[in-house]
Amino acid sequence: MFISYVAVNALLGLGMAWCAFAEFTRFDGLPALMTRAQVPLSWLPWLASVKALALVGIVVGFWVPVVGTAAAAGVALYFVGAIVKHIMANDAKSAGGAVFFLVLAGAALAVRVAASSAYGLGVLAG
Repeated sequence: MFISYVAVNALLGLGMAWCAFAEFTRFDGLPALMTRAQVPLSWLPWLASVKALALVGIVVGFWVPVVGTAAAAGVALYFVGAIVKHIMANDAKSAGGAVFFLVLAGAALAVRVAASSAYGLGVLAG
């Protein structure tokens, strides 16, 4: 269980680091993807900052479990919003990345809850 906890949360953290980097640098193809989803390019620094903060929350969550749980829940909500935005823009075919990160954030939350009872590492840890 502990290995799953670390692996899933580390993967989510790495994903948020990649997303933040891609949005801060307007990585290849990302501006076109955002335009198709009707997201103004002026929002990219703000969206990247949110993902960088999520990364910080996930990392801090290894030592302060409730912070990591809140970060994972925030990431899940963020990507629910991203999926809704893609659907509203009639661009559901480009929502795959958002779906991937929503599933990963859900897995991180599930592992955190499971690790709570086993190791005191998740949402129930005090």
